[in-house]
Amino acid sequence: MLREDFTDRLKQRISICELHHHRMMFAKNSMGNSFPLNVESYRELSGEQISYTDQLIYRFSKLQDTIGNKLFPIILEGLQEDIENLPFIDLLSKIEKLGLIDTINQWLILREIRNIVTHEYPFQIDQLIDGLNQLNEQLVIISKIWNTTKIYSEKRFGI
Repeated sequence: MLREDFTDRLKQRISICELHHHRMMFAKNSMGNSFPLNVESYRELSGEQISYTDQLIYRFSKLQDTIGNKLFPIILEGLQEDIENLPFIDLLSKIEKLGLIDTINQWLILREIRNIVTHEYPFQIDQLIDGLNQLNEQLVIISKIWNTTKIYSEKRFGI
């Protein structure tokens, strides 16, 4: 019964990540060649394009949060790792050793970018644009982490 519960929870978390990744990439593709942005090009975005930037920010943030706070811990649980009361940085160290992320710093950069773009203030448009451009650059990284983690989970746990 425990194995079945673990498998169900893992599948559920993978499905959630898949949804966030799919919608994030849809938003990115819908933006066309809008990146990199500058103040002028950002102000010229249509309402529809702005909604895609909002979706990109939201889905990037949700994917990064779900992988880090839900998927990584359940993978370590499935490997019988003791992660209770483990600082997040130590959890990332274990994930790095599994090869799911290249470096801990890489993950921390993703989290920093997420924090920049989720705090949108109209008087800090330069910071938002810089964050969106960084987010756009990091889509390749988070997609690689997602795909690597998904493939690892499927192979390791027979999902």
